[in-house]
Amino acid sequence: MNLEIEAISVAGPTRPILDRVSLTLRPGELVGLVGPNGAGKSTLLRVAVGVQKQDAGRVLLDGRPISRMSGRQRARALAYLPQDRRIEWPLTSRSVVTLGRYPHHNGFSPPAESSMRAVDKAMHAVDADVLADRNVTVLSGGERTRVLLARALAVEAPLLLADEPVAGLDPYHQLHVMEILRDTARLGTGVLAVLHDLSLAMRYPDRLVLLCEGEVIADGPPRDVLTRRNLEQVYRISAVHGMVGDLDYLLPWSRLT
Repeated sequence: MNLEIEAISVAGPTRPILDRVSLTLRPGELVGLVGPNGAGKSTLLRVAVGVQKQDAGRVLLDGRPISRMSGRQRARALAYLPQDRRIEWPLTSRSVVTLGRYPHHNGFSPPAESSMRAVDKAMHAVDADVLADRNVTVLSGGERTRVLLARALAVEAPLLLADEPVAGLDPYHQLHVMEILRDTARLGTGVLAVLHDLSLAMRYPDRLVLLCEGEVIADGPPRDVLTRRNLEQVYRISAVHGMVGDLDYLLPWSRLT
């Protein structure tokens, strides 16, 4: 399933939050959405999943506007990990992950065996098996992130949109989550992830889309997007580039005044 974001604009109080932003997400592709704070990344994801209205443009799933789809149809097609990790209800982690199967349920019938397998698979994938019976309100921020990512994975949607999926995670789980997103894409899912860690953004995605002040500055392979010029002009930093084997790496190094 293709996700096509066409000329999306969202007005802000003093300047556009998004200004005619377009991008395409294809099956089997891991795309990183990068840019400084306030660039419009989270807003773009919220528009893409239909939880925020745009002022212009449209979002298409295989050529069909999401505005013409029911909430259940969108939920089956688009799994979403929001930036807000708050969970208000005192549920077990497994119950939260099971909510990801809601779009596949019929009425008030109990979850099907296939749903329970999807939940088990998702929790195991993010190393959250030991959290299954724990109340989510007492989890750490990183543990909560893993549970919510498992909920998104449990949907088994053809598209996964993740807003800062490695936020609050220790280095081990940052690498683990990026491997999960990469492997999920390799199995045919289109994955769009907001990333702030430029080292991870250089290493894992197939493509990067660089936003700044609501506009697309660059769209392409990581080495063509995270150039010296773009880092200086957009992020106002310098960085160290290098290679480990056949992999590029990038290390943010100093602020530019």
